[in-house]
Amino acid sequence: MPNSIETLADRYIEADVVIFGGGLAGAMAAIRAKENKDLDVWVVEKSTVTKCGEAFAGLDHYPAIAHPAINGVTAEEYGNMRADDFEGLANRRLSIITAKDALKPIVVLEDIGVKIREDDGTIKTQPGRMAGGYRWRDGGTKAAAGDCILYRGADLHFRLAEEMKRREVKILERTMLTNLITHDGQVIGASAFDYRTGLFYIFRAKAFVIATGGAQRLYTYPYGVFPQNLFLSFTSPSNHGGGIAAAWRAGAKLINLEYCYIHTAIKSAPWGSAESFSTPVVNSKGEILEEKYKRNLQIQGKGGFHPNTIYCFSPNIGRSEIERDVLFFDARKTHKIDEDLGYFMSANEAPMMLRIMQQRGGLNNTVSEIVPWITGLPRNFSGIWHDENGQTSIKGLFCAGDAGGGLPLYGSTGAFVWGHRIGDFLANDLPESGRPAFSAENLRWAQREKARIFAPLSRDRYGEESLEIEDYVRNIMNNYVSINKIEPRLKRAQELLRIVKGKFVPAIGARNSHELMRAIEIQDIIDVAEIHTAASLIRTETRMAPYHYRIDYPEKDDINWRKNILVYNLDGELKYALESYDPKPLQPRIEGSE
Repeated sequence: MPNSIETLADRYIEADVVIFGGGLAGAMAAIRAKENKDLDVWVVEKSTVTKCGEAFAGLDHYPAIAHPAINGVTAEEYGNMRADDFEGLANRRLSIITAKDALKPIVVLEDIGVKIREDDGTIKTQPGRMAGGYRWRDGGTKAAAGDCILYRGADLHFRLAEEMKRREVKILERTMLTNLITHDGQVIGASAFDYRTGLFYIFRAKAFVIATGGAQRLYTYPYGVFPQNLFLSFTSPSNHGGGIAAAWRAGAKLINLEYCYIHTAIKSAPWGSAESFSTPVVNSKGEILEEKYKRNLQIQGKGGFHPNTIYCFSPNIGRSEIERDVLFFDARKTHKIDEDLGYFMSANEAPMMLRIMQQRGGLNNTVSEIVPWITGLPRNFSGIWHDENGQTSIKGLFCAGDAGGGLPLYGSTGAFVWGHRIGDFLANDLPESGRPAFSAENLRWAQREKARIFAPLSRDRYGEESLEIEDYVRNIMNNYVSINKIEPRLKRAQELLRIVKGKFVPAIGARNSHELMRAIEIQDIIDVAEIHTAASLIRTETRMAPYHYRIDYPEKDDINWRKNILVYNLDGELKYALESYDPKPLQPRIEGSE
């Protein structure tokens, strides 16, 4: 029996900073932390640092740019506007910080060779897409809206990986976080698993950063065949929510977990790419929903998530277009500026979709049926709570990118900004004191964790299949949680998830290290599903429908619920608190609004 964690692990690593996730946020955090060349920085990536995370295919745009010289909009105006769109649930201070810091990472990207500018030195922009189409097409009534910088970022990950190696960041790939090790309310270590070699890792460090992406495998994609349907995703399918689950088990506070992430996507094509951003949504009569429900959206002020989705669920969730009609992306009605944008974006981020569009006669000659598609939690809006330095509610633990919560949907900008911000903080303010020592209780915990990870190997022939359990869990979420939430179904979901956790998870089998990875993933997915369902029960109102709609509480209740739900794990039980991070006073309801 090992008498220390060092001997229990197949490989034991001590460092100053360990970053889980080598995507946009993790890579930027590592690069900036190594401004302090004395720091020993590790990046642990589940995939590879050249092809991972939300931007695994590269990027074509950098959203949420606001600058008086670019578009006459100040960062503070834009940060406030973005927070307004989230009806009191976005942290206004963090939103403004993101907008103010948005240009800092671009300097880093240009320095490492990412092609931000055109050949003539100009910057290509698109006006105000993320703020909702009506804002910038309305001309005279244009509101404050951030622009997107359009750039050729197909090699983005390769550039970031090269820079990490140049700065001597230590990189460990094909290795996933399994849990965090705490002592006296501080994260002092972490366990990880290499699903190629089967090695069990223990890390000890002064600071840990979770940048593992959002939870994007909670709901089922209904247009694929099992098991491929489990990995057809609008975002990276490797982002299963493991970092959020690990932070939860360690006791970190999570924020906005009741919300689900809904896209409007082309039916049977899991990647909508530019078409979903640049092409009008029409019904079977040919009516453009953006024009039909523009006033409705302006009254409600819901440009925060995806305007196309809001149009589909207009005039309200009870009698929405998507439930009463067949809807389409009709590219024949696309503005010329949007057509050019569609080609540019597809060429950089989704060349397969570009080829499909070309085969069908071009972007301006396509009509595609669309469907609402729930993937998981809204990225960087629902996730781990953090402060203005990226620190979570637990000492020694930081988070960045889509794993974090409380922000409006800033996408790649948010990932880069908070990676940059955390990296700078760690480079300058990491404690000089030594790494806290592991205790005897930490050793016992690590023994249990190692046994949990490898237990499925003892049931290799007769155990339950992880992917079949995942399919079942995601169908539970589709059937009992989803868009139309109501107490009896939510409670039934909780009951079914408890059965899966209690009876099926202990019976999971695995024949190799790859299947052990799937066994770890489904346990994380179940944890996030339970939290998501519980938080949906707690919020007894409707806010930002369809992202959180309660059939039994169909009205918005600003008096009691214009607050964030923070959930946390206390001795294995879910606890919650209500907090407000938006000091803006309530706005009077406009007469005639839905």
